[in-house]
Amino acid sequence: MYLGAQVKVLQKGKITIPAEFREMLGIREGDILKLEARGGCIILLPPRTVLNPTELLDSLLEGVYVGGSVKGELKRAAATRIEEKSRRM
Repeated sequence: MYLGAQVKVLQKGKITIPAEFREMLGIREGDILKLEARGGCIILLPPRTVLNPTELLDSLLEGVYVGGSVKGELKRAAATRIEEKSRRM
């Protein structure tokens, strides 16, 4: 789906994201957006956007103790990390 709009840059570089965009992307007051510049374009990424899923998966291995079944330990660690991250969203 393509949705386009023009916005005016205000004092100190502020812009208003139109309501249709905020609703469509689930952006709420207080959310922190990721801002990127690519090929002469400004890109705002809404919260909860995972561009590189391997970054998310890499963090799942932090604090993993491998004692018994490696597969079982990895599953438990992954489930714990996913639960922690979902609580923060």
